[in-house]
Amino acid sequence: MSKQPSNKSHTPEERAAQKIAFYDRLKEELEKNTDWPTKYMYKFIMPNQDDNVNKVEERFGNQQIDLKKNYSKTGKYVSVTVVTEENDPDAVINRYKSMEDIEGLVAL
Repeated sequence: MSKQPSNKSHTPEERAAQKIAFYDRLKEELEKNTDWPTKYMYKFIMPNQDDNVNKVEERFGNQQIDLKKNYSKTGKYVSVTVVTEENDPDAVINRYKSMEDIEGLVAL
């Protein structure tokens, strides 16, 4: 049995609304479950190309970070874990938003 393609497509407005809702839920969870300031762990997976790891690192500016890289078996992808001190949920959300233009990046 073949899988039928989905006819469900999202308009840019729907995608924007979903992104806003996601960040609203994240902020609520961070406020409820975290004592601030705190060490926060970011985890990203992205293609291992175009200096993507440096782009992630640059988004943290001069902030002190602990960055670890882990490459896929083929070297095609890299996961990046960054641990740093964050002051509040807004700082976390702004950091995630600053990563949105990195091609192929998936935040976990």
